[in-house]
Amino acid sequence: MKTALPLFVILAMFVALPAVAQNVELSGTWSGNWMPKGGVWTAVTVQLVQEDAGKLTGKFLTPAPMEFKKVTFDAKTGKILVEAIDAASGKNYKLDAKFQGTELKGTLAANETTGELLLIKWTYVPR
Repeated sequence: MKTALPLFVILAMFVALPAVAQNVELSGTWSGNWMPKGGVWTAVTVQLVQEDAGKLTGKFLTPAPMEFKKVTFDAKTGKILVEAIDAASGKNYKLDAKFQGTELKGTLAANETTGELLLIKWTYVPR
C-alpha cells in the first residue's frame, strides 16, 4: 500500500498536465527559432491575438513582417495552423504547431523548406 500512494500522485500529475497547459493566455508575443533542414537556426517571432470567441489572429514579426492569411486553432488539442505570405520575397509560410504550456512546438515551412520550430511566450511585462 505504501507504493500505491506515490504511484497515484505521479499518475494524477500526468492527467492534470494537459488541462494546465491549455490554460495559458495565448495572446501575446511568442519568439524562438526554427531550424530549416540543411540550414541554420533562424529567429522567429509571432504576435497572437485571441478574441473573446476563442478565435486567433496575428502576424509574423520575424523572419519577415507579414499578417496571417489563415489561422486554424483547436482549443481542445492546442493545435494551431497558420499561413502567411511574405510580400517582398513571395515565400509562403506555414506554421503547424501545438501549444504546450508557454511553449509552441511544431514545424515551420517556407515554400518547400521545412524545419523544427520552438517558440516561447514572453512573460516579462515592462512597467
